[in-house]
Amino acid sequence: MRGPGNKTNGICSETSSYYYQWVALKDSQWVPVKELTPEPVLVTGQQPSPNTLTTTYGLQGMVNTNAAYNVNPTDPKYANTTNVLFATDKDGNPMPAQKADGGIDFKEAKEKQGLDGYFKLVTWPDTRNSDGTECTAVSPEVYSPKSAGLVGINDNMSAAQKDTNLSAGWTIDTAFYKYDVPRPDDPTINKIENDADAGLDASGSVYTSKLDPVVSGECTPSKDEKHPNTVVLYGEDPSNPIAEGQGTNGDDLVKSSDTWGFRLGEAVCEADTGSKQGGSWRIQDTNKQYPSPDPGNKYNGYRRYHAWVVESTSGFGLTSFFSNIGTAYFVSGENVPDASKFSVTVPHTVNGSLPADSVVTFKGEVSPVYTAWSSGKLGMTDSKMAISMKQNTASDWTSLVTTPANTFQRDAAVGTASSISDSTTGLTLSLTKTAASTWSWLLNIPADRFTGYDGSDETQTYTFHVEMVNPMNLRSGPASVERKVDMTPTTLTFDRHDVFQVAGRAYKYVDGDTKVPETKGTMVHVTWPDNTGTDVAVGDQGIWQAVPPEGMKQGDVAVQVLSDDAEGPDSQGRFQGGNQSASVSQELEFRPSTSSLPLTGGWPLSMLKIMLLIALGLVGFVACLRNKQESRH
Repeated sequence: MRGPGNKTNGICSETSSYYYQWVALKDSQWVPVKELTPEPVLVTGQQPSPNTLTTTYGLQGMVNTNAAYNVNPTDPKYANTTNVLFATDKDGNPMPAQKADGGIDFKEAKEKQGLDGYFKLVTWPDTRNSDGTECTAVSPEVYSPKSAGLVGINDNMSAAQKDTNLSAGWTIDTAFYKYDVPRPDDPTINKIENDADAGLDASGSVYTSKLDPVVSGECTPSKDEKHPNTVVLYGEDPSNPIAEGQGTNGDDLVKSSDTWGFRLGEAVCEADTGSKQGGSWRIQDTNKQYPSPDPGNKYNGYRRYHAWVVESTSGFGLTSFFSNIGTAYFVSGENVPDASKFSVTVPHTVNGSLPADSVVTFKGEVSPVYTAWSSGKLGMTDSKMAISMKQNTASDWTSLVTTPANTFQRDAAVGTASSISDSTTGLTLSLTKTAASTWSWLLNIPADRFTGYDGSDETQTYTFHVEMVNPMNLRSGPASVERKVDMTPTTLTFDRHDVFQVAGRAYKYVDGDTKVPETKGTMVHVTWPDNTGTDVAVGDQGIWQAVPPEGMKQGDVAVQVLSDDAEGPDSQGRFQGGNQSASVSQELEFRPSTSSLPLTGGWPLSMLKIMLLIALGLVGFVACLRNKQESRH
């Protein structure tokens, strides 16, 4: 390099000495070669040279022309010169790796110090003014690096300071001995961004609703801050899938560029004390780097990722082997089930009792967005179906069945039937595949699961609903159906049973032993001794009554509620009849009892009216006779 005005006034114009040092890589860090030059060596006696050289090659030629370079230091030819490149120890003996014939034993230097095998000779020229005085007119980093502390490196220097000092010098030669540049450590992929926990599961995958997720993980940072390690992320090209065996991959996998995938971005491996590898990285897949015909990330699809590290310390840009494979399954929301396909069938009592093993049957149809491969092929798991119910007076829902993974299999044949048992509730869900992605289902709920009836319609009314849960455990809106679940029979009593009237009460036992009146309007069927029948409605307070047909003969009269549902069919027209009471009978009395004589309160009101009219008639007749008798007198 030329100092300003060096041809006219001699400022910074002559170089007659310089420092040199052999340095080498050890674990990818530059260190002094202790077997040659543990410290920089000053060479003096250089023939003064005009400072007109501007390249490293020019300086190398100057040194080689004017100095003793790799020659035997005991050769008489160089006995009277101090311009030699052979460092000596404190006793003047050549350094251990310096051979007597002028050669250098790089093998010894490498093995004794455990070096990588990459050596270079660095010089720092000491330029002065033409009159021999120190040059201060320009930057000392250029003309007098020693004065700026920029000459040589040692083990105690930081990587940054080493880089600064080596950059201030001139590398005039390099040597290699069994140099195998170590690859950087493989990075790892630990997370792929989603809406909750982004950590990879045991299979190395994540479900995410984001089509442009951030992929992140750990890495080993460079020891040289000025030459950082860089992580490069690749997304799989489906037409050239990532080769398997990432955990034990080698050169063949790295060289097979067709399977690398699409380059999505890079990031510096930053130091991170919370990382097991000492560093971390994060790169976003913007979903914009996939060339046609790849459609990019799509819902109900997936993308596999892998990454490697590129080092910059050696200058060769070596890569690590590939990381583990991280897979992102892109998940959309689930469809709300079709409530119009739901039905609830409620059992009813027969002759006052529920048939054995009676169940409430809830059934419907479902078409999950996500289905699974039965063979375990690459792809996401299926959506889950969750069925629950709630008594309308209750505050909480009661879970009935939640299907496990791999219930809805995409490759199952239409017509395939299966069943799922919920270990928590003990209930079993029956399934039949009816179309490519549609299943019909049926759930039997034991009658004893419906408790708490207190006689009110609210406690007999239940809401049943179904939700679909996507692989990210995000639920669809519920589809619901409301149904009155009445399985409590009517109990009938006789309060009167004679030829004038049969009457009694209708009520229900709820919660074991509490009586409540039967619903007004419920029909009681009366069977007379001649097997004819009459239907009468229950009135207020559960009272029912009927008048025997005229001329009814003596015998047993029976009463029974054939269906206690006074409201008829439900809103969907599927009512099959209500609860049947037990039949109750009594003998129809031919003569009224003494309690039924006039004025005792036992006769019917019509009979009392007749008797009253007869009495009034007699009173009037007697009054007329009196009037006649009085008129004669």
